[in-house]
Amino acid sequence: MATLKLSMDKRRPYADGRFPIIIRLTEDQKSTSISTGIRLFTLEWDYQKGKVTKNHPDSKNLNLHLKNKILELEKKALILQTASDTPSPSRVRETLLNQRKTGEITFHEFASTEIKVLRDQERFGNAKSYEAALNRLTKFTGNTLLLNKINYTLICDFEAHLLKDGLTKNSVAVYMREIRALLNKAIKKELLDKATYPFNKYIIKGEKTVSRAITKDDLEKIRAYTLVEGSKLWHSRNILFLIFNLIGISFIDLALLTNDSIQNGRIVYRRRKTGKIYSIKITPEAERLLNYYSGESKYLISTFNLDAVSKSEEIEIIHQKLKVCNKYLKNLGKLLSLPIPLTTYVARYSWANIAKASGYSKDLIAEALGHEYGNAITGIYLDSYGDEVIDGVNEKVTCFKNIQL
Repeated sequence: MATLKLSMDKRRPYADGRFPIIIRLTEDQKSTSISTGIRLFTLEWDYQKGKVTKNHPDSKNLNLHLKNKILELEKKALILQTASDTPSPSRVRETLLNQRKTGEITFHEFASTEIKVLRDQERFGNAKSYEAALNRLTKFTGNTLLLNKINYTLICDFEAHLLKDGLTKNSVAVYMREIRALLNKAIKKELLDKATYPFNKYIIKGEKTVSRAITKDDLEKIRAYTLVEGSKLWHSRNILFLIFNLIGISFIDLALLTNDSIQNGRIVYRRRKTGKIYSIKITPEAERLLNYYSGESKYLISTFNLDAVSKSEEIEIIHQKLKVCNKYLKNLGKLLSLPIPLTTYVARYSWANIAKASGYSKDLIAEALGHEYGNAITGIYLDSYGDEVIDGVNEKVTCFKNIQL
């Protein structure tokens, strides 16, 4: 009888350092694997017990999901045991997963399954991006488009359709990247032949956008502008400078910071987008702002009121908060006649530009922002600059002319 065992596959690390959790299927001393769609860091996986550790914030739900998955497959394996022959592991795998021939699987079915996996992992941002691309392509082709029918010609026609609808080249590029990512997953799962892969020929092209950075003088103007304390404009400005003081932390990561994120005078968090861990020294201004927004909540920004909402609702609420914040920041930017629309993104881009203007290297700025080194090859051989160096950069970049918010 086929045996099923949960395992972390350390042969194929993802770019963010996580590894896929697979179900190892063994039959007659031969084995293959079944994807669970879950990826974890090594500290989040117990190799001996074959389960998610408490280091993962949602370990209980993930373990329950994996347990149910194993139970479902074991029931199917018992039915297969009555067969007279001994099928190969690949045949067992195909039967257990109820896979059809590649030519019968639609893009809509495959993408919907991947989106569900992401939601089960509480990666709602990624799920939303995939869903937006799926909806756009489905609107163009209908929901019966087969995976192996997505070819170069169809992708070019889809691009022309989006541009005709008034989308910019960069917006088109966003959708194409999501579709490419989904097709890459289908290839890895052996549901799509590489021969039909359209992105061998189709090149995703964007266009250079207007810089989203402002100068330190512009930031001084924003700080000096008189606002009514407690107003929407006032709160939005506070969030802008909190992001700026925390080296351009994303709005979603800022919203999800908890009291446990403060460790020895630093903000320590894992970036939701990449999984990378950040450690940022709390500046005096950041400390004042965090103290203002602290309250009964476990979250540092208590006014976002996230304690009573579910994980699935959490991201949607944060996105709504971001829209409101950006709306008032844009109004503030118009009042000050700033050269570009003011948004929370401006804080991150401006931090980088000011650091560059102060004479710091691209490699150092890249590390402070959590990017790879500017030179991907030589970056392999360079030591990390370390917290103290980056702390010094942030101290200089966030130093203003004695104007307190």
